[in-house]
Amino acid sequence: MKFGQVEQLDTIDFNFNPISDQSIRILKSFKKKPLQFYFGAPGWSDKQYKGALYPLNTSKKDFLKAYALQFNSIEVNATRYSTPKINVLNNWMDQVNEEFKFSMKFPQVITHRKDINHSDAIYKLDEFVIAVEHLKNFSGVSFAVMANYFKSTQFTELEKFISYWPKDSPLAIEFRHPSWFEKNINLEWQQLFKENNLVSLMTDTPGRRDVAHFSLSSDQLFVRYVGDFSHSSDKTRIINWINKIKELRGFGLNKVWFYVHQPGENRTRIIGFYNLLIQNINNEFNLNIKPLINYYKSS
Repeated sequence: MKFGQVEQLDTIDFNFNPISDQSIRILKSFKKKPLQFYFGAPGWSDKQYKGALYPLNTSKKDFLKAYALQFNSIEVNATRYSTPKINVLNNWMDQVNEEFKFSMKFPQVITHRKDINHSDAIYKLDEFVIAVEHLKNFSGVSFAVMANYFKSTQFTELEKFISYWPKDSPLAIEFRHPSWFEKNINLEWQQLFKENNLVSLMTDTPGRRDVAHFSLSSDQLFVRYVGDFSHSSDKTRIINWINKIKELRGFGLNKVWFYVHQPGENRTRIIGFYNLLIQNINNEFNLNIKPLINYYKSS
């Protein structure tokens, strides 16, 4: 994901804004449950993972199986091109354990058009809903990344668009146009999301600090993290996230979905990043998440 990437990280302020009063009220309305932490990458097919995240002799057809031995979830970015067929979904489910979750991205033919409620878009949305429902317990949080040109002046269109989605199926929406993060608008869509059981999605990316908004609408948090892994800021950002999750947990947060994006040349460094994050998550919340195996070091 190139959204918000910058060449110079030294001048970026990675501190988060305070949690709003409305977010605190929403979180406090939920009953506290054991914290669940789902984490992963935006794909499993990268050949660079062989000999690092996967054993060196892993065949391409077994990449997903090897991926699922390391992570408990995945952000399926490939679905932005089209909705997977049922036989493809069955193949995915056959390769993972029963606790694994697929968080699928809306196809761009739905989200990246002038009229998101056009009949063609709704037809494609219905196809996508069928696929999500077919996954059953393997389905995580579906998410829609709205086009950069989708503005808050289209709020009524957003309301209609959301009405087509089944309320019992978790959905997160990512905004990119700055108008969505203006204070009054921010409160409006936060309330809309709460009323429709949507999950707030936050993108932690260096060049757009406004999209890490912390306007929560449920007891779940969906994070898309854009890292570099060759810069010291990632360690600082991990600590920032641990502190923020701890704060949110105190108000009523019950579930976290954390997906890491990175430049292609640095993708195998996801192992070091996640192991530092997992160590801190385990220590802070008394969890027992297994660290990722680095097959390069173990060979």
